[in-house]
Amino acid sequence: MKVVNWHGTEIAIAKISLKDTSWLFNELDESMQVASVECWEQLAFATIVSLKSFERGTNKARTIKGEILLRLAGTIQIHEAIKQIGAKEGENFIVSFGKDADKRLRDFLIKHNLKEILIKDCKKEKVKDLMELSAVVDVI
Repeated sequence: MKVVNWHGTEIAIAKISLKDTSWLFNELDESMQVASVECWEQLAFATIVSLKSFERGTNKARTIKGEILLRLAGTIQIHEAIKQIGAKEGENFIVSFGKDADKRLRDFLIKHNLKEILIKDCKKEKVKDLMELSAVVDVI
């Protein structure tokens, strides 16, 4: 699990494998999101940018969870974002943000018997390209 602190907000990210995603969306609270993306750094950045957009009132989605998906996909169409990077069978990342995000994510993983997969850092050039995609949403 990776944990990032941004301006007093904790962001915890775990990598998991899912065989079935149908149950997942009813179990996630408003401070958790799951995405099928390449890099944990991409999800951390999209989460930070989403939180900032809500602070500034420049968000495109109604929820931070939705904003994260838009940022990850580089689109303002939620159905396109879900299609591109929504949770899928196989490896996914799950993020929890806010107070005690690390503990809430650990509790979620235990409750649902989800095993963590070792997270490896992505190459800097790859991360840079993915972060630029998240920032594109501001200019669309």
